[in-house]
Order: sequence, then structure tokens, then C-alpha cells
Amino acid sequence: MNLDIKDLALLLPELMLTGTALVLILTARRIQKSPVAATVTVLAALIAALAAGAMGWQLSGDAKTGFGGMITIDGYSQFFKVLIGSALALTALLSVRRIGAEQVRPAEYHALLLLASTGMMFAVSAIDLLTLYLGLELTTLCSYILVGITVDRPTSNEAAIKYFLLGSFASALLLYGISLAYGVTGETGLKEIASAVSASGTGTNQILLVAIGLLTAGLAFKIAAFPFHAWAPDAYQGASAPVAAFLATASKAAGLAALGRVCLVAFASEAGVLSMLLAGLAGLSIIVGSIIAVSQTDMKRLLAYSSIAHAGYALLGFMSGTPAGASATMTYAFLYVFMTLGAFAVVIALGERGEKLDGYQGLAAQRPGTAALMLLFLLSLTGIPPTAGFTAKFVVILIVVRSGHFALAVLAVVCSVVTAFVYLRVVVLMYMKEPQEPAPPRIPVAVSVALVVAALVTMIGGIFPSILAPWAVTPGF
Repeated sequence: MNLDIKDLALLLPELMLTGTALVLILTARRIQKSPVAATVTVLAALIAALAAGAMGWQLSGDAKTGFGGMITIDGYSQFFKVLIGSALALTALLSVRRIGAEQVRPAEYHALLLLASTGMMFAVSAIDLLTLYLGLELTTLCSYILVGITVDRPTSNEAAIKYFLLGSFASALLLYGISLAYGVTGETGLKEIASAVSASGTGTNQILLVAIGLLTAGLAFKIAAFPFHAWAPDAYQGASAPVAAFLATASKAAGLAALGRVCLVAFASEAGVLSMLLAGLAGLSIIVGSIIAVSQTDMKRLLAYSSIAHAGYALLGFMSGTPAGASATMTYAFLYVFMTLGAFAVVIALGERGEKLDGYQGLAAQRPGTAALMLLFLLSLTGIPPTAGFTAKFVVILIVVRSGHFALAVLAVVCSVVTAFVYLRVVVLMYMKEPQEPAPPRIPVAVSVALVVAALVTMIGGIFPSILAPWAVTPGF
């Protein structure tokens, strides 16, 4: 494979993030001991925003491929790269208070965030299973360290070890699935695999079906779908709140993008098998996430089980195997990222008080603006109009109905009612209970900016539901 300068140009966002991460690592000691440590967060957020904006300049006209057909820059990857870059920028802003409070080294912390996002961007651009695997592994390796970066907290260390052990097992499943797919088709490129399956009629090959199952299982771990969800509650609770927010949003978006490209491109001819597989993952994720969230008293664990349920809702679009279904999942992923980041932003703004459910008692009397924002995000997570959450759930459930899976559509609606109890319980505490703790400190400017951005997207997504339709371009169609 001959390296061309045009190939490197395709990786402009990744090069920006990686270059900044390397600079931070090389200057980590100076940054730790100098007054410029506070500016690292702003720098990371700015670079993330520029990387997201670079995608708009990068893609003009038809899709482009590079590195011997290993990666592509098309509308699909552009959509998710912008989403990942936006999530990274907001996560960096949300980290302002926690870096100082938890005595985390700012240079190393932001370098890990940047490198994890680089892996995510590689994964959403990958059109070869090996490139996809490398991108996801870069992400997970950085994520393990981010979860355990507060080394003086036993819960953080325990969460990182659990995450590492389960993540290693999931990576083994994914790699074994890739090897089986290569053994059957002789290819690792997604389009080449699709051509081999169609040409040789290997659709009934049991080894290929096992490969599809293993690949789906490995990618389901990345989005915390049942039964590969066990790592999420412990990891979210043990990690600092900004890291938990990053895992719940950017990591899930990258996993959905990878799963969509594998299902809709490589194994498009196996739509029937994938439909049943994804329907099972989606239905069980919605049920488990919604029901177990009811008993949670820790806010980060509650949002973890919420993310499991939302992973199920997002999978409903891919289940149809159609362009409209993939577009619905992309819309869901985009809106989910911002409303979840908004909810985590409120948790972060309240400090340690925000991590326990009882900490929200009387918040409306002490901080009415913060309580109103939390109400907006909770209503959106529930799926109540006119918030973005209603738009997100409506588009995926509509796809399920059009596909003829009426029982699954009814299940999704019923579980939305269950989660309404979960989220509105927090609303009752904020507005109908007397404060039990002193008023929370003032919100830092950076966190306020992240809150405002998340709130604007949550409101605009609900008021103008079709605004994302022109950008939700699916792969392979």
C-alpha cells in the first residue's frame, strides 16, 4: 500500500486530536506545575470543536476512500465524527471542576480523552474489520485508564478492573468473529465480505452465522446493550462524572456507528438473521435498563441503566435493515448524546451532592435555573414532547411499526412509561421536597456553556424534528 498525502488529508480530524494529545503528554510535567494548567481544558475543547468543524470542509462531493480501501470519508462517518467531536468538546468543558477537586493531572487526562476520541473516529470511518478493531481497541484502552485515573479512590480502581476484564473478553469475541468472517469469505473489507457472501451463497454457512453473532456481541459491548451491559453501572459509578458522561455518549455513538456499518454493508444479505438478533438485543436492553433503573439511588448508576435502555431504543432503527431505519438510529444517537450530556452536566454542577438521588431535594428552591435545566433533560430522556427525546423515540418506534414488529413497538412504549417513573421521581424531589443540604456552589463558566449547548440542542431537536434528516446519510445505499 503506497501512502499518499491525500490519504493523510482524510485523517485531518484524527491528526489534530493525536497531535494535541502528544503535545500534552510531552509537556505534562510543565503543565502540572504551571498556571497554564487551567487553560488545558479550554485548549482540548477548542481542538475538539475544530476537529468536528474540519469534517464540514473535508467532505465535498462523493465519498472518498484511503489507505488501500481501509477507511472512508462519507456522509455517515462525517455525521458521527461531528457528533463525537461535539461530545468531546462538551466533556472537556465539564471536566473543569472535577480535575481540581479529584487531583487529576490535566495533561494526561485530556490526552487520554483526545486519544480515545481518535480511536472512535477511526472506528466510524473504518470499512475494513481490522481497522475497525484497531480503532475500537484504542478507544477502550484509553477508557480503562480514564475510569481508574483517580487512583486514590477504591471504587474507581475496582470499576477500572471490572471494565478491563469484561472489555478484554468482549474484544476477544470481536476478534474471533473477525477471524471466522475472514475464514469464510477470505476478506476483511466490508464491501468485499458482502460481495463474497452474495456470490458464493455462504448465507447458510453456520460458521458465518457464528461470525455474525460474535461480531454483534463484541460491538454490543461497546454500546452497553444487554446482556453485555454489566460493566456500565460499575464503570459509571466508579469513574468521575465527566468520564462517565463521555462513556455514555461518545463511546455509545461510536459503537452504534460501527455496528450500523457492519450490519448494513458487510452482512446486508443476512438481513433476516440480523433483524432477529438486533430485535432480541434491543428488546432485552429496553426491559432490563428500564426496570433496574427504578431501584437506583445513585444518580450515575441510574443514568447508566438509562443508557442501557436507550441503547435498545437506538438499535430499533438498525433492526429494519433499511436506509430509513439507519437514519432513525442516527437521529436517535445525535439527540441522545446531547440530552444525556446535559443530565450529566447538572450532576457535575452540583458536585458530590448531584451523585446521590437525595441530593436533589429542594433544588428548585435553591437553584431554580439548574432545576429547570434538569427538568428539561429528564423530560427529554423520558420522551415527552416537545423535547428532543420525544422526536428520537418517535422516529425509531415508527420504523418498528412500519417493519411489522408491533409487539416490539408496544414494548418500547410501555417501557417508556416505566422510565417516566424513574425520571419524574427526581423531578418530585426537586420541586416538591424541602432542601436538606446547603445550596450548591456556583456553576463554573465552562460547565454553564456545556449546559446551555446541551439545552439548546434538546429544545431545537424537539421543536424542529426534521432538522437532522438531511445529514442522516446511511452507509451502503
